[in-house]
Amino acid sequence: MSQTPSDSAQTSNKTKHKAWWVLGALAVLSILMAGLTSVTYRQTEVHLIEMYTYFKDLGSNGTAEKCIDEVIQWVPKCDGMKALCEGAVPRIMDSCLAGQNRASECAALTNRPADAHFGFKECEVRKLSRSLNKVCGNSYKALDLHCRAIGYLPASVEKYAK
Repeated sequence: MSQTPSDSAQTSNKTKHKAWWVLGALAVLSILMAGLTSVTYRQTEVHLIEMYTYFKDLGSNGTAEKCIDEVIQWVPKCDGMKALCEGAVPRIMDSCLAGQNRASECAALTNRPADAHFGFKECEVRKLSRSLNKVCGNSYKALDLHCRAIGYLPASVEKYAK
């Protein structure tokens, strides 16, 4: 049995009609996902602003190690998008470290290596998961950058700074 031209046109119209339904459904789904992502992003932003204040207060009383410990404990409990929380670690650490003068703590760290291995041993001892090990490393990197910013260079960099 062969198809007549009118049967072929009806099949083609049905296919086009289904395609529009599929495209419409995808558009609605995309809009819903964008709305949900926007709300989640905003909640994360509000949470991070609260955490900057909390860590600044914590830093005014605690040591740099206390800041690192608290940041490592905070990240898994972060009430927001995981990537944004992990990305905020350097800023959270900077907020905590800025809570008080860290000159004496940084002076004690002048023998630290000037490469990416600073904090490696300290993080290894903590036996953290892979993602928290990254948070730990980023926390020590933030400490290193803070110490450099206030003039305490690692010993191996000082010889090149002159």
